[in-house]
This record gives sequence, structure tokens and C-alpha cells, in this order.
Amino acid sequence: MYFRLNPECYFIRGEKCGAIFDLIDKKMYTLNQEETEIITLCEKNVFVSKDQKLLQELQSLRLGRFYHNGIYVQKLRFGSPSRDQQVDKSSVVSRVFIEINNSCERDCWFCGCHGIKRTLGCMGCNKWKEDGKPLSHDRWKMVIDELRDLDCSDLFITGGDLTLAWDKTIDILNYADGRFSNIYIVLHQRSLSETTVDDLRNKAKIILQTENPKDLRFQDTSNLLITAPEAWEKTKDAIDDDTMISLAIRDSNCLAKGLSTLFKRDMFANMHVFLNNIKYHPCLGHTLTICNNGDVLACPMMRNHNFGNIADKELHTILEESIDKINMLWGLTLDKIEKCTGCEFRYACSDCRAIEENLTGRLKGKALCSYDPQEGKWG
Repeated sequence: MYFRLNPECYFIRGEKCGAIFDLIDKKMYTLNQEETEIITLCEKNVFVSKDQKLLQELQSLRLGRFYHNGIYVQKLRFGSPSRDQQVDKSSVVSRVFIEINNSCERDCWFCGCHGIKRTLGCMGCNKWKEDGKPLSHDRWKMVIDELRDLDCSDLFITGGDLTLAWDKTIDILNYADGRFSNIYIVLHQRSLSETTVDDLRNKAKIILQTENPKDLRFQDTSNLLITAPEAWEKTKDAIDDDTMISLAIRDSNCLAKGLSTLFKRDMFANMHVFLNNIKYHPCLGHTLTICNNGDVLACPMMRNHNFGNIADKELHTILEESIDKINMLWGLTLDKIEKCTGCEFRYACSDCRAIEENLTGRLKGKALCSYDPQEGKWG
């Protein structure tokens, strides 16, 4: 007999072990070394015994089935195969951060102006030490029109403490309203009030940053908790699964262990994310940042990767001129990252290139993971 996994089930082999990802039910099944070898043979259409216990179990879970003859199984996918083969295909920008402000009266030690000291910093509020004249109010509105023309779906409005420039923030938000599928606005918990919530209602989704989980008292917000790895380990069971966790660096070894816990919590993503991660970096892919001074970056936290400045140049021109650099960063899949390349979890795992590059000094370096693909064990 022959055994093949279903079209929606992807088998990913690591250096020692493997995993099966059910993209429909969004479940992951880890395999030991022996099981990995069995599935490897099956996916190569090698004849196997129908009495194999593992295969019987997979069939009962509806992850695959036996066949009398070897067959080809076309895996579930999305998108256009013909478009994938285009050499000069245009870039698709789906997520953009616009930093319309760069002022804040607080001086949080983990703020971007003090260096890259936390994971998921892109989703929080930051101020930066940067040169250049801020973009004008009218230029920001032109930027919004340009992003709409590029079919950008997710717009993140951020930059320091936006409540210090609230009239400007609301005006730009009103202009953007209805032009994007999702609009998010990033605020610190201490800047939030019932008035600001009312101003944003039905216009933007709030990403609320805090260092204290007890402060997450407002409804209809996406919560971003800044915490030390050791504190996260103690409180993780009491924190809502929908809360985004940003681990602040004090000790890289401790951070690696904390991240491993997060990886296990958030390990498997939906079908779109998993298949996207095969071709693109899980965070950098299809993402741009436009700074307060007009610089266009790959990521809010990667200030050294600059594509150009839109102060006196249209965005599409910058995309055309920097397409090779953009595609290099967008296409930086975990297949190309040190250590990740041999990991069976690489298409279901998150990755922050900003903090990894800062810690290792290499764009493709990896320091913050305690999983060893060569041993198939977590540290």
C-alpha cells in the first residue's frame, strides 16, 4: 500500500524531526525521528505496510489515507501560479506603518530611541533620534492616497505619544477612514481616556501598550504587554491568549527561554500565514514603514535599512528604485536564517529580524531561540 497526506496537510522536515501542519483545522502534529522517517518515505511514494500504527492513526485523524497505487497530491495553496513565475512582478504592499508624530514626554527605557531592547517593538509606541524635517500635514494625506492606490490593506498610525498631536492624528485618521480594510492606532495605556476612545470609535482599532496587565481595562482594544521574560513565565497562564507579548531585553539567555514559551503558545498560524511564510519573511514580508521625516524603511525597528525618502519623491518611484533591496528583505524566509533553515517549525514560527540583527550583528543571525533542530529538543 501507499500512504499520502491530504492536500491541506503539509509535512515539514527538520534536521532530525518533523511536523505535520493541518492548514484547515489549524493543528500541528510533531513527529519524533522514527515517525519523521516514515512520513518522508510516504511522501516519496514508497511502498509501506498498512499495519503501520502511525499511518493508521493519521488516517483516523483524517490527515491522510492509504492508496493501492502511488499518486501525486497537489497541496492546498492560494494565489496565482502564473504570477509567481513573473520575473518583474510588482511589489504588493499590504501593511504600512506611518509615524505621523515623533514626540513623547515619557522616557521608557525600552523605547526605540534607546536602542532595540524588545521584541514586537513595531507594534508599540516609539520615539526616535532622527534628522530631517517632519512631513507636512498635506504630504501625509498624499501618502495615504498613494498607499490606497497600491492596494495597501492594513494601515498602522503610530509615532511617539499621538495624543500630543491629537488634532493632527484625528484629521489624518478621518482622511484615511474608508480607504483601508483595517486601520490601527498605537497608544500607550497612560495616554488613553474615554474621550480618545470615543474619538476613535468605528474608525480605528486601538493597539494599547502597557507594562502592567492590570491596566488593560478598556474594551475593544488589541493589547500589547511589555514584560520581562521572567515575569512572563510567572504570569503567562493568567494572560489572555489574544494579548500580544513584547519581551524586554535584560538578559539574552533569559529572553530566549521566554521566547520559546511564546513560540509554543503561538506556534501554528492560519493557512494564509503558513503559506505566506514559505515565500516571505513572517514579519517583513509586504511591509513598509514611513517615518516622521519621510524615510521609507522595511520595519519601524530597522532604521538602518532605508529605501529612500518621500519628502520630494513619490512612493511608487522609491519602490521601483529599491525593488531589489525590498524583495531581498521581504523574501528573507526562515529557510535563509541561521539555525532556522533546518527547523521543522520554520513556516509556523514568528521572527523579529530587528532584535536578532541587533544582538548578532548579522541580518541572518539567530540568537533568541532555545530549540535545537539537530537534537529535536527545546532547551
